[in-house]
Amino acid sequence: MFAVLVFLVAVPQGQDVVRALAERQSGSLDDWQRIFFFAGVLAWAIYAWYWARVMLRLAFPGVPGNVPELRRFRTWMPRILGTLATLGVAAALYRASLGYAEDEHAAVRELLVDLAQWTLAGAAAFFVTVTYRRPVLRLVRLDVKASGEEAYGSVEFRDLGWATLGSLAAALLVAVVLLGVFVFWLQEGAVRVGTAAILLLAATGWIAAGSTLDFIGMRKRIPVFLGLLALAIVFSPWNDNHAVRTLETAQPDPRDDLRDLLRAWLARQPAKERGALPLYVLNAEGGGIRAAWWTASVLGEIQGMLPGFDQQLFSLSAVSGGSLGAGVYAALLAEQRAGRNFILKQKAQAILGEDFLSPVAAAMLYPDLLQRVLPLPVARFDRALALEEAWELAWRKHMPESDRFAEPMDRVRDGKSWAPLLFLNATWVETGKRIVASQASIEPRDGSVDFVDTEDAQRFFAPRSLRLSTAVHMSARFTYISPAGTLKRSGEVHGHVVDGGYFENSAATTTLEILKTIGAMADDESEDPRWKRVEPLVIHISNEPVNPLLAPETLAGAPGHPRIGPNAWMNELLSPLWTLLNARGARGTYARETVRFHVGAENFLHFGLCRESTNVPLGWVLSSSTRRNMNSQLAGQRCETRDARVIFDNRDNLERLRSRQGG
Repeated sequence: MFAVLVFLVAVPQGQDVVRALAERQSGSLDDWQRIFFFAGVLAWAIYAWYWARVMLRLAFPGVPGNVPELRRFRTWMPRILGTLATLGVAAALYRASLGYAEDEHAAVRELLVDLAQWTLAGAAAFFVTVTYRRPVLRLVRLDVKASGEEAYGSVEFRDLGWATLGSLAAALLVAVVLLGVFVFWLQEGAVRVGTAAILLLAATGWIAAGSTLDFIGMRKRIPVFLGLLALAIVFSPWNDNHAVRTLETAQPDPRDDLRDLLRAWLARQPAKERGALPLYVLNAEGGGIRAAWWTASVLGEIQGMLPGFDQQLFSLSAVSGGSLGAGVYAALLAEQRAGRNFILKQKAQAILGEDFLSPVAAAMLYPDLLQRVLPLPVARFDRALALEEAWELAWRKHMPESDRFAEPMDRVRDGKSWAPLLFLNATWVETGKRIVASQASIEPRDGSVDFVDTEDAQRFFAPRSLRLSTAVHMSARFTYISPAGTLKRSGEVHGHVVDGGYFENSAATTTLEILKTIGAMADDESEDPRWKRVEPLVIHISNEPVNPLLAPETLAGAPGHPRIGPNAWMNELLSPLWTLLNARGARGTYARETVRFHVGAENFLHFGLCRESTNVPLGWVLSSSTRRNMNSQLAGQRCETRDARVIFDNRDNLERLRSRQGG
């Protein structure tokens, strides 16, 4: 119970889920989400109260029976637990209303406050009802015991009344029905119920089923939960259902290497004799749906402003959520080249504005949780599949008559005209090395080594192809939300793949290798002399909201700094862990700044987010206010420190791109 409360009240993703309940338009599926949400709150409160009462009434070995000293505790603790569940939801709603600036979404803030007040009133009504239910029922001449006559610590399970057994049966029935829905009707059913309600309904089922199992285990002196954990451990070598999906469709053979593709890009550039030839390369950092939506929005804004931008854009190197944004942008470009007419930025935002978290939460808490104690794998129960299919469904919803996101990733490039290359960076668990999925060949060829110590995902799975959704997800296997993908070929497991952010979260390492190859080709007398006029420009898209009020992260300024202040508690134990976690971010910063140094500050355009009223969350769903906040920052955000040091300037970056194109 407390884990769910912490998620809704204190975790940014939970707060955004709560805000989304108030921000949607009436008449949509989100009205159902509100209905299920408050039904879940009521069910959660009732079961927390009722099953606490049941467990306190039952006789357990070694637990004192009906002793007067414990009567007050046993009477009031269930009432407090049930009421606390409702109070926690009220607190989550009210805290969500505080996440807006004073001039931001007044109607939504007012609705959240109203919902919090109604939930608070519901908590009070619930407390009064469970406290005074017995006197009221006796007034209508029902035979109900007074609180002082209730027997605690002495009742056998077989002696429980029909109401208790009925509530257990109802909870189990609902759990089985939801399991069926989330196996056979996952995408539509989960989005209709909503993430928050899924959490609450799952918690409700756990209370009833968990209490029953706990009672059986204590009475039989069997460690039931430890036994289930042991089953999960014992079955884990055989029940892995997280294999990376592949298609029978064959890949292009052979795939061009980096140098051939650079030559192909140069061949399509205007044949002017003088002046620089701008070549754009892009890094898109990771960060869940926040990174996906922000990356696609920045690229869509530039594409709308400069229609020929994609012809000068050579590569899109991305990590995690940035890979999803880059993948959507590349796929939409392919649709435009096929003759479909739409505004790319609007279409990308519509696709990425869908709810991807509900299907993942439903799969994780129902079929994929059941899978952990089954001896054999069931592919349909994989929560990774739920996320990939959610992306594919969102694509088909907004791009009818197209299934490009479920097709081989190579098909976003047709070979007839130039299309930017995707470099989707993931991490090989067993070695920590990069695994890159790309239309380019990553492996060395003809003695050239352009990508150092890097595995080629496409080559590993050849001749079978990777869906675009699967290639994106290899890079975006967000910690625990998505499981590690199993790299399997010809029935044999070769390793596992996780989010590219484990290696480094900037995606700049791959871009740096591309830049070095461009430099080598410019220095090679056997190459086209126009390479000497090619001017690489880097577009770097970060998505972690920067707090401009914080001092720079330097060793001299570390004491008292909220982010890098020295740790005093259990330093010997925690220092290795903090080092491992922080080194990931440091590697990303190092790679980004190395790229900046390589091309020069004037040719490095950094688009980012500045921390304002709300912290933009990492999960797989964004509220409309969060999306509007990011849109406003793209149009005119200049983020600078208190001493006027510019961190990034989105508006100036757009102007620089426009003026360069005009020149």
